[in-house]
Amino acid sequence: MLIDLEGIDGCGKSTQTKLLQKKLEELGETTVILKEPTNEPHGQKLWDVLHGKRKATNEEILGFFLLDRKQHVDEKIQPALDNGTVVLMDRYYYSSMAYQVAGGLDVDYVRNKHDFAPTPDIVLIFDLPVSTALERVRGHSEADEFEKEEHLEKVRTAYLNLKVDPIVRIIDATRNPKEIFDEVWNLVSEVRNG
Repeated sequence: MLIDLEGIDGCGKSTQTKLLQKKLEELGETTVILKEPTNEPHGQKLWDVLHGKRKATNEEILGFFLLDRKQHVDEKIQPALDNGTVVLMDRYYYSSMAYQVAGGLDVDYVRNKHDFAPTPDIVLIFDLPVSTALERVRGHSEADEFEKEEHLEKVRTAYLNLKVDPIVRIIDATRNPKEIFDEVWNLVSEVRNG
């Protein structure tokens, strides 16, 4: 199984990813959590852009993501899936379909560039108001280039627009972690048992 957990920074997806891993492993599943961008060379270019050390157009950023993601699929994601491991993605190509679309690219254009990437079994998008997300992030990390409120509003809208995709589920991330996880587990269980 390939499960993609998505949302703007501060939405709680990393917490939910860990809770999901714990629950699956209790049930005897082998799991791995993988994050994007990676720490490989193309991923490092992205981190440089995100931290303002390098300038890049939206198209160039997508290009770095594609190179980073291709390597990630070849070296980590596909081998894990081939071994029967449940792969939990803390961001995957659906984040490009939100962030790069918020920057002006067409969603189908971004999606079509990912024909090499295995399709998730389910995409969980943790949604909450941008002001709440920014409050949670402040004090945890330096706000990077993409954490400006106006841009994040566009990212949030782009994420919500992905609900037309049959594998996408939007989750209210304003609740406490246990309530959120109960919903996460119900949704994942449907796919596991389906």
